[in-house]
Amino acid sequence: MTTVKVTSGTRDRLATLAREAGQSTGSFLADVANGLPTEAELDARDERVRRRLVALGHQHLTPDARSEGEAMWAALDAGDDQALVKAAATA
Repeated sequence: MTTVKVTSGTRDRLATLAREAGQSTGSFLADVANGLPTEAELDARDERVRRRLVALGHQHLTPDARSEGEAMWAALDAGDDQALVKAAATA
């Protein structure tokens, strides 16, 4: 265990959010941190999308904005090639 220094307002808000979720503050923070991808994880997801689209014949796609890639990531993770191609066409 360690201590994280935050303002008392932030501490209180985190405690409220954790309580509402039925968790301790530590467990809540762990879930939040584990649910947010790192830049390296986002880069790896981008590359998986690009590789799959190339395999499907869509070499022209190079999504620059990660927000545009959300539908593509979801389709890739679901194994839904039709949704992936459709999302690529609208990006």
